[in-house]
Amino acid sequence: MSQRSTNGPAGLPARTEVAVVGAGAAGLGVAASLGRREIATVVLERGEVASSWRQRYDGVRLNTVRWMSGLPGMAIPRSAGRWPARDELISYLERYVERERVQVRSGVRVERIDREASGYRLHASGGDLYASFVVVAAGYDHTPVIPAWPGRESFSGELLHAAEYRNAEPFRGRRVLVVGTGNSGSEIAAELVRSGARVQVAMRTPPNLLRRNIFGIPVTALARLSELQPVPVVDRAGFLLQRLLFGDLTRYGLPRAPHGIATELRVKGLGAVLDSGFVKALKDGGLELLPAVVALEGAEVIFAGGRRERPDVLVAATGYRHDLEQLVGHLGVLGPRGRPIPRGGRTHPAAPRLYFNGYWLPMSGQLPAMRRTTRAISRAIGRECGRERGRRRALSPRLSELTKRDRPVGC
Repeated sequence: MSQRSTNGPAGLPARTEVAVVGAGAAGLGVAASLGRREIATVVLERGEVASSWRQRYDGVRLNTVRWMSGLPGMAIPRSAGRWPARDELISYLERYVERERVQVRSGVRVERIDREASGYRLHASGGDLYASFVVVAAGYDHTPVIPAWPGRESFSGELLHAAEYRNAEPFRGRRVLVVGTGNSGSEIAAELVRSGARVQVAMRTPPNLLRRNIFGIPVTALARLSELQPVPVVDRAGFLLQRLLFGDLTRYGLPRAPHGIATELRVKGLGAVLDSGFVKALKDGGLELLPAVVALEGAEVIFAGGRRERPDVLVAATGYRHDLEQLVGHLGVLGPRGRPIPRGGRTHPAAPRLYFNGYWLPMSGQLPAMRRTTRAISRAIGRECGRERGRRRALSPRLSELTKRDRPVGC
């Protein structure tokens, strides 16, 4: 499928019909879908294809089932298993680029997107690029965040974010404090326990816990069905299911989550934590739960209530931010938490033809959601391009007589 472009500085197109920012699953899916419609599209990536997945720890797996996680036009192979590992997904995305012939320009950092009369100007490290449409797909987990704990700058212990963690081997036999009980924190803690580390976990808010497979059914499929149900029903069913799966964890220091699964997602944007051995480690006494961290002092960590500990290593599994403010914040398209306001095939009135993909987290997970939003975005752009082609034919019948080499780039 043809992906036409005109070259600009450093091999970057001077203009393209659609510019996609980010070569992860969200960006590649849109680019391939537009390519099938013969709409000129280029993907700009600061690193390389699937760069965010390349930075994850060795043992990470998809939290969404394989057959609901593939991109349009190409399924993840059965050989990857029901819950594909990191390297399987990276290989899949690399093959997807080759099969769909997606134009990816690696090593190009987009600093800012400005609206122009005829579309958008993207200020990139390889020069400016003009596009009629832009799809921002730079990643849900873009920039690691470590809380500004008092004393953090002078903390003399070893401190790293979960994004820097690769595997448990360097921590064998050491005292490790993991801060956070989300998916990354709970998985890393369980892996550390299995490796022989002495593990403590600091928890601010008890999580909702589920398993990847529930009575033999992938949790992704059950979650998709639950999206059609009222929030109170899903919350009550979720609490009942957690009790059936894990029993009462209060006696192990883990009380019930303050919000149900659906409410937690709506209020905080947090999905359920899929247990990968965390509960077993807790019940077996392999890890100790502690209150929230409130400060760091020298080599010590201070917790709510005044308790102090001196771990060898502190792993902050404290999340990420989208980091879109510099890129598009001035266009008025972000909400108070920095999340894009428009979703799917919709755009903001202040920024028509600017789309976002990969920033929606429903209960069934990001990759299944991307499949839906990718189709919506490609349909919306396709419709506009269809209207544009009609206008061009009406204004200049000669355009249809030009050779393919001489036709204008894009719609």
